[in-house]
Amino acid sequence: MSDIPARLVWPEFRALPPNHLRIRVGVGNRFFSNQTYYLTHAESFWLYQVSTGAVGFTSTIVDIGCGCGRFAHHLRDFRTNDCRFDGRYIGIDIDQEMLDWCQTHFDSGRFEFIHSTHASKSYAQDGGSSTYSIPLPDCTADFVFSTSLFTHLLEGELRNYLEESFRIMRLGARMSMSFFCLDYPPPTYGGRHTFKHRIGNAAVESLAVPEAAVAYSEAFAVGVAREVGFSDVAVLGKDPAQWQRSLVARR
Repeated sequence: MSDIPARLVWPEFRALPPNHLRIRVGVGNRFFSNQTYYLTHAESFWLYQVSTGAVGFTSTIVDIGCGCGRFAHHLRDFRTNDCRFDGRYIGIDIDQEMLDWCQTHFDSGRFEFIHSTHASKSYAQDGGSSTYSIPLPDCTADFVFSTSLFTHLLEGELRNYLEESFRIMRLGARMSMSFFCLDYPPPTYGGRHTFKHRIGNAAVESLAVPEAAVAYSEAFAVGVAREVGFSDVAVLGKDPAQWQRSLVARR
């Protein structure tokens, strides 16, 4: 219902996913007026990836935790000087309702959406596997990324996703995974987030639902990525105003 007035006034809002889906992927506390946030949130991310050469218009891109297309719609809608994204985008998520919405709003020639069987207490998916095999062949992806996936992964799961990302990436391909970093905590640290409990190398907010919010040290995240086989591993985005940092690497 909260979407109806905005959709009536602004035509560009009519193609957005419904508000209850947008809220699930994060809206910066804009619970009833987050349309612009959805439309613009990933602009800087893609400008950076294109400018550094991590992504091109023919790249094969894998988005782990794609939600309702907040990052994908920039690729779908880009049109400049007869140029568009003609690569392949594969979005993976645990939420079938969001995947269903994406499958009906993105063209299947360039965009594919896959349901993850990974078990998760945070996302109420029981009976799945504690590990996940990305259903793509070895050495086929040019760029693999996630936003807020690693903030819900315990140590074994984090390693699993890094190993799977490494496996599907081509030689020279790049990775970018956002995560809560204990060395550069979010602005909410000390209030909403404390990460006071430990499960191995993971610092968690709640022992009852540990996957709800998970943080790691920079040394641990970098170390695991190197053990998996990645090179040029670093943690970027250390501006204290940012909530999450980016674990970046090259295969």
